[in-house]
Amino acid sequence: MSATVRRSAVVVLLALSAACGGSMPTSPTGTSPSPTSLPGLTPPPPVIPPPSFPPLSGPSRTFKFDHADYDDVYVNTRESRFVLYDNGAFALQDPGGQMRGSFTTLEDGLLYFKFEINYGVWYATGKLEGDLLKVKYNDNMFYSDFEHAVYIRIP
Repeated sequence: MSATVRRSAVVVLLALSAACGGSMPTSPTGTSPSPTSLPGLTPPPPVIPPPSFPPLSGPSRTFKFDHADYDDVYVNTRESRFVLYDNGAFALQDPGGQMRGSFTTLEDGLLYFKFEINYGVWYATGKLEGDLLKVKYNDNMFYSDFEHAVYIRIP
């Protein structure tokens, strides 16, 4: 009888071992797969706060479009103007609205314009020569229909 009990115990233990599946947990662990471990999914990029730009207020100088190096100039360029605020802010205004940003005055009347936008890198350089402001845009802006031009200061 003891041999029958032993055989029965071994059969029961083998059946239980096979039913449990070896190393699989028998209760939930409370963890879920990370988004990067799921096929085809990548984590979202980190949120980078936009740079702060000074307000468009205070004393300013205004330069309206004067001319370009070519004849066929877009209406928005012909009717545009730069407003340079003493606090380092600027606005490029045209019939379609305005674009804001900040500018830095460098040596020899050179200016660096950084546009406040949510995509790409848009900037321009400028040169002050008396009452004239000569503006040249970077390639991102130039190929988006911004035209290099000369602006004249208005009182």
